Amino acid sequence: MLILAFMQAAYPGYASAANMEVLAMNMVFEAIIAVGMTFVIISGGIDLSVAAVFAFAEILVAKLMVQAGLPIGAAIPITLVACGTVGLANGLLINLLRVHPLIVTLATLLTMRGVNLSISSGKSIAGFDDAFLFLGQGKLLGVPLPIWALVILTAGLGFLLRNHRSFRQVYFVGSDERAARLSGVNVGRVKLVVYTASAMLAGFAGVLAASRYGAAHWGQGNMAELKAIAAVAIGGANINGGSGSLGGTLLGILFLATVHNAFVTSAVNTFLYDVVNGGMLLVAILLSRYFEARSNVKILSIRQKKISNRKAILTGVRT
Repeated sequence: MLILAFMQAAYPGYASAANMEVLAMNMVFEAIIAVGMTFVIISGGIDLSVAAVFAFAEILVAKLMVQAGLPIGAAIPITLVACGTVGLANGLLINLLRVHPLIVTLATLLTMRGVNLSISSGKSIAGFDDAFLFLGQGKLLGVPLPIWALVILTAGLGFLLRNHRSFRQVYFVGSDERAARLSGVNVGRVKLVVYTASAMLAGFAGVLAASRYGAAHWGQGNMAELKAIAAVAIGGANINGGSGSLGGTLLGILFLATVHNAFVTSAVNTFLYDVVNGGMLLVAILLSRYFEARSNVKILSIRQKKISNRKAILTGVRT
């Protein structure tokens, strides 16, 4: 809000409806990816493959519709299932091999980039029909459809994450995987679900992006995974897992988009944006670690007090 107020004062008209729509549309696809990343990070994991899955979804839906001639009702579900399969593979490898998610998803990122380049032959694919283009370019009540999709996804999944027992298990796994397992939580299933959901949301974002831009390219979404991670961290999630919210993630991605928009509007070298992004991510992680350490100290202090009180009671009983 401070950035918006400052930019409006410096550049009258900055906060106009037209510019706010541009700002929102610049962030919407990364925001959908960040929604999935939120679940992964809360569970104590990380997913570096989402950017490649995003591009894969663009290419696959383009090949199915433009080259294979499949209707929109078949092409989109097939694309989302294919993306979900990539996420499921991530979850299975993490569960079965006990390898850190960073390594598994990095391998998937590199693999999928190769797949994307191979199946697209390094060329853009265009020629979508009007019905498909409407998904990314159409409006409802004056608001672009991708924004509606983001709002509905965030509201629905956010409600479930706060209130539904099965969704709350993501927090349990991220806080203490061993304790969650001992309390009866199916840790393996939770991981499979969050990585599958992350990939499907990245795929959904890719489908919307192809519809928005009217073309698919293997290089689309580059660095989207880092922006999603930054948004989740800036939104207040513990990068080690156990805490976070979709509302916080949305604020994080909005902050990043506002900063980028401010750089463009003020004609500042946009290469500095990545420097600022990296700095903000580092600060967010340091703050997360600081508050986590404070929380651990408080918990330890409470436990020590309880132990001391029990000892005092036992001593009094003996005397």
